[in-house]
Amino acid sequence: MSCDYVADYEFVAIFDADFQPGPDFLKKTIPYFKGNDDVALVQTRWTFVNKDENLLTRLQNINLCFHFEVEQQVNGLFINFFGFNGTAGVWGIKAIEECGDWMDRTTVEDMDIAVRAHLCGWKFIYLNDVKVCLGPALCQNILQT
Repeated sequence: MSCDYVADYEFVAIFDADFQPGPDFLKKTIPYFKGNDDVALVQTRWTFVNKDENLLTRLQNINLCFHFEVEQQVNGLFINFFGFNGTAGVWGIKAIEECGDWMDRTTVEDMDIAVRAHLCGWKFIYLNDVKVCLGPALCQNILQT
């Protein structure tokens, strides 16, 4: 965020290395900012490449589906606050700057920025129908530990 070229852009899409956004991801997310000057974040749903591979991946899928289907949607609709999941979301750079910038010295920088943005009055939008696929690397890493 401190690079000079950031000044030329309005938005930043954030993905962990093992996420695979579709080629139309920005076309599906950026329009939610237009005409909504109080929107800081558009968060999308995660899906999993290997959700049926074994018991662990099936359980992870159930747990995270509940998180997205219930927690994110309900909080987004009724409370207008939900935690940023750290990936598969688009932030307005203005919102990040106005609420104190991205702080990478905290363990939970995704929740930190979400709370600060919410306290500054910014709104969040959750899109359950826009899905970003998480590759098998996460589940494989867990199985190896």
